[in-house]
Amino acid sequence: MDNVSLDDLRVFHLIATEGGISAAARRSRASKATLSRALARLEQSAGTPLFDRMGQGFRLTRTGAALASVAAGTASIAREAEAVLRAAHETPQGPLKIAAGAIVAQLVLGPVLGELHRRHPSVRAEVIVTGTAPNPLVEDIDVMLRIGQPTEDYLVVRRIMRSPLQLYIPAAKADQIDIEDPVSIEALGRVVIQAPGIPEDWVLRADDGSAVSMSSNPLASVGDPAVVLGILRSGHGVGLLPAILGDLLVRSGICVRALPRHSGPMIEGFACLPPRRASVPAVRVFIDLLAEFTKDAQAKILMSY
Repeated sequence: MDNVSLDDLRVFHLIATEGGISAAARRSRASKATLSRALARLEQSAGTPLFDRMGQGFRLTRTGAALASVAAGTASIAREAEAVLRAAHETPQGPLKIAAGAIVAQLVLGPVLGELHRRHPSVRAEVIVTGTAPNPLVEDIDVMLRIGQPTEDYLVVRRIMRSPLQLYIPAAKADQIDIEDPVSIEALGRVVIQAPGIPEDWVLRADDGSAVSMSSNPLASVGDPAVVLGILRSGHGVGLLPAILGDLLVRSGICVRALPRHSGPMIEGFACLPPRRASVPAVRVFIDLLAEFTKDAQAKILMSY
């Protein structure tokens, strides 16, 4: 039997995790032909199929299931070894894989990665835009940015922002309604974000203790704040967004604040890292730049309240 390649085992682990070659190719951005060849080599070494090919995807055979636990451990060891080798370089360099939602990628990662490239041109950043919270270990992600405290205890977590929720309406509507009138604001149509820490029914409070509630049927319920941005940009709706993002839209002329003396609850954003990644120089300088950017943005928000 030929020696088994660690790379082939990592491919097998990915196919088993994703449930098929097509899904694994989309996730890894490798070609289906490359993944198929790796799987064929393993099946030739085993002398038996590792998957049953089914209409709805792949199902592990008995041999495949036995190999899957070994492959998972191999993939984990390979990631740890890579992190150790990358951390051995004092100068930030090499690949940096980041996962984030679309609006964070556009409004936050854009300027941060520009500055990262200016300071450390040897770092090669790759951004995966996703509306879900992927598993950084399975997908070999260096840093995952997300709203809300993660529950996975194996992740290294650093809070990068704390921001109040604030109402925003399209700039085109600012002269047509009273931005201090809750009824006319809510009539624009609420766009509700289904994400941790962002409520479906909105309660906003002022410093004097007065409160405004909005609970009408939404114009739309969305899973990613980027969709709110698209609706507001089109001249419709009202969104409850983290001020650290919403005020960037105000400065770009897309939106204006509504009920500016009222705010919703505070939410937090986190950078989540697999074990050992925090010691990798490229990861470390990226996190520092991200924290620097959000600190400046939060300072501008506080000055504007």
